[in-house]
Amino acid sequence: MPLQQIGLIKKLAIALIFVGIVLLIGHGLELYLPDLEVRIQGMGAFAPLGFIALFVVLTPFFISVDALCFAAGLLFPIAAGEFYIIIATYLSAAVIFLLGRYLLRGRVLMFLAKRKHFAELDQVIMDNEFKLMFLLRLIPLPFAMLSYAFSVTQVRFWPYLAATSGVLIYNISLVYFGYTTKHLSGLISGASSQSGVSYPLLALGLVVSVAVLIYVAKIAGKTVKRLGYKG
Repeated sequence: MPLQQIGLIKKLAIALIFVGIVLLIGHGLELYLPDLEVRIQGMGAFAPLGFIALFVVLTPFFISVDALCFAAGLLFPIAAGEFYIIIATYLSAAVIFLLGRYLLRGRVLMFLAKRKHFAELDQVIMDNEFKLMFLLRLIPLPFAMLSYAFSVTQVRFWPYLAATSGVLIYNISLVYFGYTTKHLSGLISGASSQSGVSYPLLALGLVVSVAVLIYVAKIAGKTVKRLGYKG
């Protein structure tokens, strides 16, 4: 069998395994989703603001951005959840940048000094400021740690914030994963299907999303190495 076909089979297998994990998670969350939805709905018009504020407050403390994005897909309609995550991502990136540059600079530098893959970032990034930051956002690196690492380099705030858009492909995909989990978990538990929801399309979108994320991360990683950063 040609090597290209073997590689494709491996990638598809990874995607299918991920889908299976999502379905299992959804089955486990089935008991808790109604309570979460009731609490969110109980906040009324302030629910989006509450969620965004929670995202912005928690991410500087290295709380998993992936989990928060996944939760947005569980708790909100797909379009609304993605919109809230976009706003929250930019706001949290701005907060982390300001914290790292002006309040926690010494601690951040000490923390990063122990991590070799961030040590040379300041030396490389000035030659390709926006491009390198954007590409690094396409690689699945911890959001808060990377944001703090950028904050103590010589990069400017607005290019930094603009480059944060690179992480949106992951964050939005995770919202979709959460949304898909919410609906597909109903099938596993035997609950009645919801009108207006195409479950085959949801499952297909899940597989496609995983494949796209793998491809984007691979291309971004190769490009970053060509730019001279070996992190």
